[in-house]
Amino acid sequence: MIIKVQSASGCFEVGLGLKTRVMALVGISHPRQLPDQIAKIRALTTMDNAPDIIGDLSICPIMQDLPLWKWIVKETPFVAACLPVYTISSHGGRIDPAELLDKCIEQMEGGVGILTIHPTPSEDIQSLALNRLVPCTSRGGGIIIADAESRNWRSENAYIEILPQLIHHAKINGTVLSLGASYRSANIFDSCDAAQQAEIERQIELAKIISNEDVGVIIESPGHARPADIKRLASILRKSGFPIMPLGPIPTDTAIGMDHVSSAIGATLLGLEGCAHILAAVTREEHTGRVPSLESTIEAVMSARIAAHVIDLHILGDDAADYAIASARADNRTCIIGKETPGCDRCKHACPL
Repeated sequence: MIIKVQSASGCFEVGLGLKTRVMALVGISHPRQLPDQIAKIRALTTMDNAPDIIGDLSICPIMQDLPLWKWIVKETPFVAACLPVYTISSHGGRIDPAELLDKCIEQMEGGVGILTIHPTPSEDIQSLALNRLVPCTSRGGGIIIADAESRNWRSENAYIEILPQLIHHAKINGTVLSLGASYRSANIFDSCDAAQQAEIERQIELAKIISNEDVGVIIESPGHARPADIKRLASILRKSGFPIMPLGPIPTDTAIGMDHVSSAIGATLLGLEGCAHILAAVTREEHTGRVPSLESTIEAVMSARIAAHVIDLHILGDDAADYAIASARADNRTCIIGKETPGCDRCKHACPL
């Protein structure tokens, strides 16, 4: 299935047989971080091989007079992505579905192209997740789960309660709904378990309902997963036919401080299976507790772009850029791109070219 994703400057298509897209991530957890995050957005705008999408992961409600997603919509050519549940009020763990709907509508009408929602948490999947090392690692999913648990699961997931209205407004505004992976695995040992498989099944069911209303839909998955599980999960996701936005996948829990590398490896493994259509650019700070720097945000996008190109090389045969580099090396008798004379300081007289 192919969907259209729109920004203020136009739209592009995402799906099987199309170019792999990249999403950079920014976000505010304290007002003092606003200047740094705006600097990131500006830097992303000017970089070579820039991302296609910028996701606003802000969790700071008091910044909603000037949310980052508005900067992305108004000041950049990129698609803006948002998670509305992050910035609504919570009272004793409870959320107001009407407030959540209003936030979703505000962002859709404001030009956000991709809205991540969390409609999958349920009492039966939550009971399966309690057998894990880490039941839930999703911030958005965790908010929905906390709300449901505060009511002893006596009523619908808040997103399910407002889903018909969400679909209606998404269709009017041309917004893509991305189904968040609330039960994505937090480590390789919880991957591909009963909870994750149950959630993916539910994501596919909901994706069909949304798609049947002519609204674009993305499935997010899977989190941490060892290579064998990436392959197993791909066999399930691939059958859905919907575009997949990998969260990672991170194939080892040992790459702390280097998760831009582990994530690029995992995304490539999933992409080679035909199940990675938008790559979220994971930074080296992913599991360090630190706010990603401007430099590491750029680095994460560059790493994701390499993974995306390898996927496109395999799936689409997109080797034009590789051939241009290979030809330049052959013509100039040097492996150094941009150098027009043979040899280099590394190989000197021993250069075989």
